[in-house]
Amino acid sequence: MSGQSGFWSRVFTFIPTPTDNDGETIDEKRLLQTIDYQVENGVDGICIFGSTGGNGSFTDEEVKKATAIAAKHVAGRMSIIAGTGARTTSACISLSKHAQDVGCDGIMVLPVSYWPLTTDEVFEHYERVAAAVKVPICIYNNPWTTGVDMKPDFLARLAKLDNVDCVKESTGDLSRITAIRLLAGDSVTLIAGWESTSLQAFMAGATGWAPVCTNFAPREAMAFFDAAVRKRDAITAGASWDRLFPICEFICAKSHIRVAHTGLDIVGRPVGSPRRPMRMLGADDRARLRTILNQLPPRGSALEQDKEAKPEPVFAAARA
Repeated sequence: MSGQSGFWSRVFTFIPTPTDNDGETIDEKRLLQTIDYQVENGVDGICIFGSTGGNGSFTDEEVKKATAIAAKHVAGRMSIIAGTGARTTSACISLSKHAQDVGCDGIMVLPVSYWPLTTDEVFEHYERVAAAVKVPICIYNNPWTTGVDMKPDFLARLAKLDNVDCVKESTGDLSRITAIRLLAGDSVTLIAGWESTSLQAFMAGATGWAPVCTNFAPREAMAFFDAAVRKRDAITAGASWDRLFPICEFICAKSHIRVAHTGLDIVGRPVGSPRRPMRMLGADDRARLRTILNQLPPRGSALEQDKEAKPEPVFAAARA
């Protein structure tokens, strides 16, 4: 616990991990290009090896090498955090220490286990990780991928640990933003984690954002965040959110990692495929995504780049 942290009250793009050879190797050149795109478009920071980055799909050695390359390339131009969730506590500590040592500004940790974990086991996991590093730690609650749902009272308990000063709440249950805020007070910053309810999460008190849509519309997304969180301008934020909502809703409906890899291919900034068994979106979903992307500023870019599918009304995509 270190008090509400201004560090986390910003936008961290969850970037995909670029690959080559049908997803079997990390494409280091494209990783650097992906980072540069975020820097050039004024995003506050990035998260590598989060859910969108294929956490769990790469070996620890691959993760460490790519994390070191990314941190060196960022070189203070923006903030960089690393997802260090792992199946064992010792592996998580190793990844977390490495991220700290190579220059990452913080870590995001979710509990990962084949076996269902008790609350005591989860608490001790975070307790040991927090004791091993000094960088800020964000607790990542994403039961959709981990099978572990950390309730508000438990998260408030975790927030008392040293270094733990942030919670990314990704259940989509907006009441939890308020519940965690009231239970933990100023000890944690809350990150809006379920992308299609971002506006509502900010209104409930979240002050950080870890979106995927910034891979496609970074300037619009930053303007939205500025209006919603920094200026508390609900009218401007609402108008901006209306433009972002279709892509954010599609991201949640079709999975962040598949949409990120497929969407960047559509707009002409390809990052390869996710590692198997994950694949990019099928033809029908790709066509829907292409239509949605074409509605984002600058208009027309996605439509001109992708020739694989015919246009489809955006409202049909939103209903899918």
